Amino acid sequence: MYFLGIDTSCYTSSVAIVDENENLIYDGRILLDVAINEKGLRQSDAVFQHMNHIPKLFGEAMEITDANRLKAIGVSARPRNVESSYMPVFTAGNNYAKVIAATIKAPIIECSHQQGHIIAGAWSINQTFTDMHLVYHISGGTTELLKVVDINHAIEIVGGTQDLNAGQYIDRIGVALGMKFPCGKEMDKLCNDNESSEFELPISVKAATLSFSGPESHVQRLIAKKTVLEKEFKSKISKSVFINIAEALERTIINACAIHNIKDVLIVGGVASNSIISRKLQDSAKAKKSGINITISKPEYSADNAVGAALYAKREHLDFGGNYERNNFYSKGNKQLY
Repeated sequence: MYFLGIDTSCYTSSVAIVDENENLIYDGRILLDVAINEKGLRQSDAVFQHMNHIPKLFGEAMEITDANRLKAIGVSARPRNVESSYMPVFTAGNNYAKVIAATIKAPIIECSHQQGHIIAGAWSINQTFTDMHLVYHISGGTTELLKVVDINHAIEIVGGTQDLNAGQYIDRIGVALGMKFPCGKEMDKLCNDNESSEFELPISVKAATLSFSGPESHVQRLIAKKTVLEKEFKSKISKSVFINIAEALERTIINACAIHNIKDVLIVGGVASNSIISRKLQDSAKAKKSGINITISKPEYSADNAVGAALYAKREHLDFGGNYERNNFYSKGNKQLY
């Protein structure tokens, strides 16, 4: 028995298949193409690329499995599980899910993109949370600190950014340095472990809330002063930005844990795959001194993927025995399986 997952985020088309034991059978992803010097994609352009990518990925998946053994289809239908959460890109994956479901007579189980990140992140490190814990979802589109209550699987935003997301901060600086969007991986590769970051950037944190607009403006001024952007300068700027993000995240984590009396923190999202940020958070002496346990999902499952949607479908299938009716889902507060 297999479970299909589909995710069409702002910058990645993804299809995945897991079996009833949560073994990963297929994991296919295609990054959306962004033109040089552009800082992102229009939603209409992203939807068009998804419409071309998903059939290719689904075709690859069906080469190694049998569509007749698919028991349910999990699809990321919205950014977050709140009623007002909507982005056009997710309609592409949802519509493909409907076509596949009608063809093979399997149910569709909708989840949010954020749920997919959390589920895939915890699964990737074999982590099972039994008590209330925090999840930091850090990406180009989200920098949210979430409280997850395992007893009823409720997810509540308790902190995060008040302006730029961490990924936006990175990409704006990367584009200013002449890199192709998205810039995180290229900036990460530039960084030298033996090299100092040199630039001390401002940190703006209040309780569990942070701001990246001030630090981003500060870095842009440093870049504007240069007539030639040498590789060494790019490296030092990149490392300084990553350290700046890690220290801001660290402060909000420690503050939020103290406010909510929580000790376990899971970090997911594309920015979590950055080597410097992930290492600084995992090695945080301040967090350890406060008794805080920070775990970070594996890099390949921190980035956008459909594995979480496939796992969600599998878990819902077992929990509800094939009954997927969701009348008044939000108003009745039905659980978000995680």
